Amino acid sequence: MLTIAQPRLSRAASDLVSDKKVSRSVLDGGNDVHHGAPHFMGRQLHRAIKYENIIFSSYALKFLMQISLKELRFFVAAADHQSITLAAASMNVSQPSVSLAIAGLEDRLGIQLLVRHHARGVAITAAGIDVLREARKLLAHANDIQAMASALGEAPRGRLKIACLTYLVPRYLPSLLSSFSAAYPEIEVDFVEGDQKRLVDSLMTGEAELALSYDLDLPNSVSSEPLVDLEPYVIVAKRHQFAGQKRVRLQELEQDPVILLDLPISRDYYTAIFTSLGITPRIRHRSTSIEAVRGLVANGLGYSILNHRAKSLTAYDGRKLAELQIEDSLPPARVSLLMPSGMKPRRIIEILAAHTRSFFLDL
Repeated sequence: MLTIAQPRLSRAASDLVSDKKVSRSVLDGGNDVHHGAPHFMGRQLHRAIKYENIIFSSYALKFLMQISLKELRFFVAAADHQSITLAAASMNVSQPSVSLAIAGLEDRLGIQLLVRHHARGVAITAAGIDVLREARKLLAHANDIQAMASALGEAPRGRLKIACLTYLVPRYLPSLLSSFSAAYPEIEVDFVEGDQKRLVDSLMTGEAELALSYDLDLPNSVSSEPLVDLEPYVIVAKRHQFAGQKRVRLQELEQDPVILLDLPISRDYYTAIFTSLGITPRIRHRSTSIEAVRGLVANGLGYSILNHRAKSLTAYDGRKLAELQIEDSLPPARVSLLMPSGMKPRRIIEILAAHTRSFFLDL
């Protein structure tokens, strides 16, 4: 559970407070920050101003330049593990080293990043969430610079993470990652899967830098780029009375029980379909597993509506399925590429985004 605490000012930062002696660019969180301070530091000063109603002098920016990448790495590790002890173990350093580094980072930024709970790990503050997102970007860019310097003239290299809606993982992600790895063997890709909220959270915290999902229930902080529209279709058992047909109207199946794919976005989408046609579905079974839905349908327990067509019409237990087009005019499900709004992606992120566009064009 996320614990939100009010940021505090350190004594060192408080000593640097003055009466409105700060540039307009810092107040606006812009890139034009004095003395070369990174953008996120200027924006975080704005956060401190917002919370505490104080203004830093320009001398504070020199002070912030003392922040090191090591401190940021320790902070990110502690936030990810929600524990100083586990963070230290993951980085093969002592626990006091991590604690002192994070305390120094907090002192120099002038805000509290983590709340320490005795014997219960740490929780990130509201200000810490902002710093965490920017710290991930800064560290990723630092890794890119190192990789670029060591591989000038060679193929692109680096590490990245893509987030993917659980429902889409088995249909698209394996072949997408395989083709990308073949084209760019020096770029290491990992992924995180989950529901829409999990994906948005991963984008907002910088855990992932792009995501593959539907363009539904998205905040303004996430932009979407359509990749493919998928028309809904019906699956029935091979021995169903309509299995020999190519098309069906959903009203013709109104008396049949429904096997519902019970995932958050999918559930709402299919429910909206029934509502738009004035149909009250007789839901017999629900499942969050696409293969469980296919198996239940293949065994004659009902029909289901899906969007992603499988390569095989055979369920896990060997039972056969039939696919029917829906004659009713229904909205498609739109698979999209998601990214944080206004973010300038790293080069390897742009490469993966371009490869993903090409991948869906070739489907």
